[in-house]
Amino acid sequence: MTNLPHLHSPRYIDALLWAAQLHSRQRRKGKPVPYISHLIAVSGLVWEDGGDEEQAIAGLLHDAIEDADQDEASIAGRYGTRVARIVADCTDTAGPVAPGAKKEPWIVRKTRYVASLEHKPLDSLLVTAADKAHNARDMVLDARRDSGSWERFNPGIDGTAWYLLRIHQTLSHRLPGSRSNELLGEAVNEILRSPAYERIIPRGISPVVWATGYLERQEQGSEQMPL
Repeated sequence: MTNLPHLHSPRYIDALLWAAQLHSRQRRKGKPVPYISHLIAVSGLVWEDGGDEEQAIAGLLHDAIEDADQDEASIAGRYGTRVARIVADCTDTAGPVAPGAKKEPWIVRKTRYVASLEHKPLDSLLVTAADKAHNARDMVLDARRDSGSWERFNPGIDGTAWYLLRIHQTLSHRLPGSRSNELLGEAVNEILRSPAYERIIPRGISPVVWATGYLERQEQGSEQMPL
C-alpha cells in the first residue's frame, strides 16, 4: 500500500485548511450547518466530474472573493493564476465584498452571471456546475421537509427556479456530459414540478415557460411602479 502514488498534493490539503479558516464563522443560509460543508461538497463534485486538482482547489475557494474578503491576486499568490481565474469566474459580484457591506441587487448579479456563462472557459464551468448542483440539491432536500424554506432566499422559489433553469440550460450545451449539471437538472425538474411552484403558476402555463419569463415579469413590474 505504501508504494501507491498520492492522488492529491499538499497544495490541496493547504487549500482545504485555508478555506476552513476563511469561512470558519459562516453558516449555510438559514441553517446551523458550517459553510465549509458546501465547499467540501463542491470540491468533491468537481473531482467526480473529471476535474483536476487545480479545479478541485478552486471548488474549495470558489466563494473566497465573494464572501471571504479575498481577491484574485491573493488567491493567485497561493495557488497560481489558473485557480485564481476559476474562482473569479465563479464569483457573481463585481469584486470583493467587504464584511458587512451590501452586495449589488440579486437580479443584477444573477442576470450578469447567467450571461457570462456563454463565454467562460470550460474549466471554470465545471466548478460552476458543481457549485450550483450542490446548492440546488440542498434547496430541494430542504423544501421536501419544509416548503416554507424557499422564504430564506430573496427571490423566493420564482426567481430561484429561473436562475437555476437558465444555468442548467447554458451548461447543457457548453458542458455536455457533466455529472454535476445532470444533478442540477434533476433538482431543477423537482423544483418546477413541486406544489410550491405550481401554486404561483397561472393555469394553462407550463412550469418551464413560466420560469423562462421571470425576467420579463420583473421588468414589467418595475415599469408599473410609481415614480
